[in-house]
Formats: sequence, C-alpha cells, structure tokens
Amino acid sequence: MTRLLPRARGGLLRAAACSAALAILLLGIVVPVSAASAAPAAEPACSATADVSSCDADGDTVPDTVERVVCGSATCATGREDRDRDGIPDWVEVVACGSVTCASPTRDSVGDAIPDYARQVVCGSTACWTGNADTNDNGVPRWASVVICGTAACATGHEDYDADGVSDAIQLAACVLGRGDLAKTGASIAIGLIAVIAAALIVTGLMLARKRRLFAAALDAGSAA
Repeated sequence: MTRLLPRARGGLLRAAACSAALAILLLGIVVPVSAASAAPAAEPACSATADVSSCDADGDTVPDTVERVVCGSATCATGREDRDRDGIPDWVEVVACGSVTCASPTRDSVGDAIPDYARQVVCGSTACWTGNADTNDNGVPRWASVVICGTAACATGHEDYDADGVSDAIQLAACVLGRGDLAKTGASIAIGLIAVIAAALIVTGLMLARKRRLFAAALDAGSAA
C-alpha cells in the first residue's frame, strides 16, 4: 500500500510505515466467529421473502452464498480460510470481488493508502471515496474495520495485532491521504505546468522580438549601402 526533497523523503517514510502496519494486520487478522457457528445446524433454505445475500444459516456473519464459494456449503467456512495466503480471508475476497483469490492487499487505485478491496466492500467500487468515515461511532473508519476483521462495522477500536500499544484503527487511519490533499497535489501539478508553459511562451516571444530587431537592422544597413 505504498504510496525528492525533504518533504518527499518524509512521505516515503510514512508510506513505508503504513505498508508495514497493513502487512502486520493482514498476516495477523482474526475474523470473529459467533458461538452459533461452533455447532452448525443443518443447512436450511432461505425463506421466499428473504434476501438471498443476507441468509446466514450458522450465524457466523458470513452470508451462505459466500460460504458456498469458499468451501462448498452454507455452514462450512471458519472465516480464516486464505487460499492464496495474501492475508485477506477468502470470504472477504469473495465479498469484495467474487472469488477467493481476486483481491490484492496492496493495490490502491486512488493513491490514498486505502486498499481497493476494502474500498469495494465499503462503497462499491475500487475508485470511490471512503476516507475515514465511521459506521457505528466507535472511532474505527469503515475501510479500516474491513482490513481488521472483514466488515465495515465489526472492529471495536481496541484491536492491536502488533502489540505496540497503538490501536490498529488509529495506525491505519493515520496512513490515509485526505481527498483535499490529493486535490491540492493535482492543483499544484497543474499550476506548475501552467507556469512552465507561460515561461516558455515569454522566452519564445523575447527571442522572436530580438530576431525581428536584428532583421530590421540588417535591412536598414543594406538600404544605407
């Protein structure tokens, strides 16, 4: 999730720290599974009026449709399966993009330090803006909750997988580059390009003016001769 001059050096150090924090979280992720999943019931059919995507026979918060993709039935997933060993549980990958190997822990299309897969779960696309918005007022951004435990509202804010005394939610939120900063960066680039173009036009104009004066002087000298 990594995103020269003294300012740039600071940005690289910040990006490295954020990448390390995300790697630790993904490798140590623990998905909460309710007590109901300890003794799976026989797989029932969803009622005719139920939303099939929300059916959850064993009450483990993983939709039956997702469990079937992960392991073949509506009650078989533990929530810890990770077929491609990328640190993202299979069920989260299925929710984010449809298969157990499709998500990347580091891909970030927007460049704001929020992984695409978390953005997809929170707001429906890999380029939508989620920032540090909080779902349940527990101080954990929705996208950070997805990284920590798989859904936008499951984190409590007390998780600390690297045991450094700083909550994972705070560490992850500190990595995010705000939309305003992204906009300012783009504006700065645009202003810089305009300044360069303007300077080039001025220099070109001065050179042409000098050539015109020299040409006029040469014509005057030829006429005098």
